[in-house]
Amino acid sequence: MSRREPGVAGTAQEAAARRVPAVTTTTAADDVLLVAVPTAYVPDVVRLLAELEAERRPVPAPESSRPPRAAAPRHGPRPQHRGGQWPVEQLRRFSRGRSSTHRTVIAVLDTLAADPGRAFTLTELAAATGMPREKLVGAFAGLTRLLKAHFEYERHGLPFARITGRPDGSPNDVSYLVTKKQAASWQRVRGD
Repeated sequence: MSRREPGVAGTAQEAAARRVPAVTTTTAADDVLLVAVPTAYVPDVVRLLAELEAERRPVPAPESSRPPRAAAPRHGPRPQHRGGQWPVEQLRRFSRGRSSTHRTVIAVLDTLAADPGRAFTLTELAAATGMPREKLVGAFAGLTRLLKAHFEYERHGLPFARITGRPDGSPNDVSYLVTKKQAASWQRVRGD
């Protein structure tokens, strides 16, 4: 046990108080006081302030005393992205794209527009377009970046709806669809 000098405090608060220099200034805010602190003592002051702040915060109730949260009921698939009604001129511009992503998504839109309202899984889209599933996944992965860079993504979103989940409520599948109105716009562009 170390010996303390008479009158020298041993708590962290008292030690910090001993280290505070006499020169202080106030700011425009009445609840803030600027204090010059030697660099060596900054970690101690920060720790002290954290302890004081922790003492003032209310302690949350233990988990066992909290009422249980009700799980949100699942009622089938959830649209992750509803897809917007793209203006015809934006669809026309997209349909003229030459990249691999453009070509893949154009084939997907052709398939979706041929059967509006029907949700196609990736496997079904791969079969309908004759493209490998991996190619579709790759195109969809780059699509948002492409749309943000060259189209009004923030305003119109995707040119189709992206839905996560199956009718039984399990989240293990992703489907894509277009509405009748979206399909009509796309078919109009493709007929030009």
